[in-house]
Amino acid sequence: MGEDHQRIYHRAWSQLGPPLRPPSGVILAVKEQISDIGGRALLLGVTPELADVAPHLVAIDRNFSMVANVWPGNTTSRCAMVGDWRRPNFKSDAFSICIGDGSLSFLTFPDETAALFLELDRILRSGGRIVFRLYVAPAIAETASALKAEALSGKIKSFHAFKIRLGMALVAQQSAPEVRVADILAAFNSLFKNRQELVQMAGWNRDQIDTIDFYKDSIVSFSFPKRDQVLSIASKTFPNARFVSSGSYEMSELCPLLIADKA
Repeated sequence: MGEDHQRIYHRAWSQLGPPLRPPSGVILAVKEQISDIGGRALLLGVTPELADVAPHLVAIDRNFSMVANVWPGNTTSRCAMVGDWRRPNFKSDAFSICIGDGSLSFLTFPDETAALFLELDRILRSGGRIVFRLYVAPAIAETASALKAEALSGKIKSFHAFKIRLGMALVAQQSAPEVRVADILAAFNSLFKNRQELVQMAGWNRDQIDTIDFYKDSIVSFSFPKRDQVLSIASKTFPNARFVSSGSYEMSELCPLLIADKA
């Protein structure tokens, strides 16, 4: 029986890197986007790099293991709690800011995504802002075979970038922008039979490559909608929703910041 791989994903955390984890440029970009907004911030997930982007921050993650092992610890200015941020049970107007790093990819699209935007509209104060770094599928879909050739030629520097792009390539073959992480693992194993050879050809770290094995038998799915699909849903609740750059790093063109203000 499958399970949520995130319950044990903290074990792989030290081997993760950009674009799965936000580099310093992303942190600066997020800070810039919220610099003119005062009040409490809500963080969807426990991304440690974002723990101190706001003077008063509450983080929420449904996996105790992530809170216990990934969160850098509670202080007088930040705290983390265990809970399902997909259905945040906070009072109306409780926050001025909501931020997330890759969070929306864990929601079904469009239903759960639209429901979250409605809930954020409720818990955000007037003048509040959301800042989410996304993983959006490219306008022109890539193929798994093309990605394999690019990887073996050493053109993809990060295994984590490859892993996400492979998921996006699989999404392009389906009617909905959603892919099971177990299917990403299966596609990877089909493409590459010899991981040590892959280390030599692609220049990737073997320990980082092996983090994909956490996807085995997982029931989790990722959604990778395109930019226009995201805006079509976000703008129904936040008419001023727009994209800005999250910085300059590998795959950053597919990782924009979604910004939206509550009227």
